[in-house]
Amino acid sequence: RDQVGFDTVLVEDDACRPEAERRRLNFWYEEGATSITLDETTTIDDVRDIVACFGDASVVDRLADEITGEVPGDMARTSAYLTHPVFHEHRSETEMLRYMSKLQSRDLSLAQSMIPLGSCTMKLNATSEMLPVTWPEFAHHPFVPREQQQGTFEMCTTLERWLCGLTGFDAISLQPNAGSQGEYAGLLVIRAYHESRGDDDRNVCLIPMSAHGTNPASAVAAGFTVVGVRCDEDGNIDLDDLRARAEQHASNLGALMITYPSTHGVFEEAVVEICDVIHAQGGQVYLDGANMNAQVGLARPGAYGADVCHLNLHKTFCIPHGGGGPGMGPIGVRAHLAPFLPDHPVVRPDSAGSQAVGAIAAAPYGSPSILPISWMYIAMMGSAGLRRATEIAILNA
Repeated sequence: RDQVGFDTVLVEDDACRPEAERRRLNFWYEEGATSITLDETTTIDDVRDIVACFGDASVVDRLADEITGEVPGDMARTSAYLTHPVFHEHRSETEMLRYMSKLQSRDLSLAQSMIPLGSCTMKLNATSEMLPVTWPEFAHHPFVPREQQQGTFEMCTTLERWLCGLTGFDAISLQPNAGSQGEYAGLLVIRAYHESRGDDDRNVCLIPMSAHGTNPASAVAAGFTVVGVRCDEDGNIDLDDLRARAEQHASNLGALMITYPSTHGVFEEAVVEICDVIHAQGGQVYLDGANMNAQVGLARPGAYGADVCHLNLHKTFCIPHGGGGPGMGPIGVRAHLAPFLPDHPVVRPDSAGSQAVGAIAAAPYGSPSILPISWMYIAMMGSAGLRRATEIAILNA
């Protein structure tokens, strides 16, 4: 369509699709046109295959000799570039290394002190768990049609099933990319559930005073009004205060956010009663799964009253988190909340609900390239191993 382009060409023809798919070439098709993007790794052989999808590819060899690589005059840059002094001061490897080390020293890292990442429950990132991430089948994962990614989808589906079994929930969405995104997604699901029932005014979220700071932040971001609940001197939620707050806001109570065990390291002995208090007033219970490391194999949130919970795969299920990421914060929900799980405008996840809250992350399955780590961990540990790991973690804490 355009005579001049940078890295993408648009062809007014989409009849090439069958031949392109036969040659395992993925183009973008839209409204009778084909969009093709190339980069510095594209070879003449690649171009020959692309042209062959439209007709005779022999023209490529003739044109290759005529290509000069010159930028058209009206597109050529005339102004100076790389004008900052830093691009001209460091003329040896030693000077550059010293400069980079100077920049590095301005940040706080494990080289200086402990990193305040909270209750991260770091684990051994075993080589056997990490190796599959390097396999081309997972490492080279362009956004291809679903029929070309059956292995990845099977892994995701299996992981969802395992996580449902471990948590007692009926459905899992792998889309949230972090614990904070999981909180946000879970709260949006709760809001959507209330709105589907005509309870638009249920916008109060009760949060214990002992909660992690992300809880009230996520609640406000999701449109809730935060109301604090007192805790006793041992860190337990004050049941009398919880009942009073729940009754006070009975007509507009949306949710309770609770961490179990709490950030004080306390297992709330009355956790079932706490959930019952909220449900009695029409609210939903959001469980912060930051400390799920103390529950796997011993307790299931879906069984003791939680309606939705996020799981930090980068904490409880072994994805490395030493540098602050990457993270995965999938959410598990009970059946009545499943219709509201996140969707995606391009590739619809199997977990997406009929009344989905929309997309939470850029990709339908968050960061699927790191999911093999959690899959391997669960597969190799087995149910008995996971339970044993939890027991040891509690003793260590």
